[in-house]
Amino acid sequence: MRFLLPLALLALAAPARAGQAIELQVVSKAQAGQSKPALILVPHVGVRDMKVRVDCGGAWVEHEGGAAPGERITLEFEPQVGSQHCTGHLSATFDDGSTGDMPLSFDVAMLPPLGITVPRDAVDLEHRTLKVVLDRPAGQVEVTAYGLGGAEVGRGTAPAAGTPPGTPIPVEWGPVPGAPVGAETLRIHVKATDADGFWSAVDLLPWHYEIPHEDVVFETGKAVIRPEEEPKLERAMAEVRKVLDKYGDDVPIKLYVGGYTDTVGDKTMNLALSGQRATAIGRWFQAHGFPGPIYTQGFGERGLAVHTPDETDEPRNRRAVYILAAEAPPVSPQIPAAAWVKL
Repeated sequence: MRFLLPLALLALAAPARAGQAIELQVVSKAQAGQSKPALILVPHVGVRDMKVRVDCGGAWVEHEGGAAPGERITLEFEPQVGSQHCTGHLSATFDDGSTGDMPLSFDVAMLPPLGITVPRDAVDLEHRTLKVVLDRPAGQVEVTAYGLGGAEVGRGTAPAAGTPPGTPIPVEWGPVPGAPVGAETLRIHVKATDADGFWSAVDLLPWHYEIPHEDVVFETGKAVIRPEEEPKLERAMAEVRKVLDKYGDDVPIKLYVGGYTDTVGDKTMNLALSGQRATAIGRWFQAHGFPGPIYTQGFGERGLAVHTPDETDEPRNRRAVYILAAEAPPVSPQIPAAAWVKL
């Protein structure tokens, strides 16, 4: 998006010769990392020599040389983010020997990159929907979903013109022609434009897989894995390897181990114990060849599988989850906190 301002129309104090012979325009708005403000000069007659010097908030640009009629000369600035007032001077000697001078005065704005936020709890893979929040007035949001092997499996667009900053924009994507029925979504590319046409993009990796397993039984108050419990972890590791073989080339897979307790005993002690047990399990996977990062967290009595009163001995609540994911699992009733610790 180029914001062209006919500068010559503003330079009322310019001598007639310069104002008529050289057309001046300004690209008055740009986005950092994507475009730059600029001064554009287009001579309508031959120019033997032209000198231009402009200061935009400390960002200087200079040009000197001749130009043919119709030649387009673009002088780009790199000002700081924000609005800047630019001043300078243009002088020219034309092919017929005449000369002209004019002062330059104009404003430009360098916008920061468009901010995109996609709340993790607003990404619904089952229904192929998500919500996008922008930090400037919106124009449009495009979503492209990719599956195994990087194949495109879904696409959707949400016209959002006029949506105020901070307002969630719902986007739905449907399958693309030729995509397998029920194809998994491993990566989502979100591209958003603001009301001026500037854009930014983010990639989401919402894929995750919970490994089915038998829970390790620890001795009361302890977090040491007994040898007789290791076959359970070995069977879980076999499942992990299957997932790595299938998805490892498409997503960076991490392992998240969360531990839980029942409601018997002190809550603070249960929280600490569940964290220690999750760490013990995570270290076992680390020692037995899991190739990626491993994160652990204890939830104690939070996220109960079976809701019980306090001081209830419920084996189903003394458990752990093993989640393979590209990004940390979002907070949910099962994952009540996001304080993961990397081993």
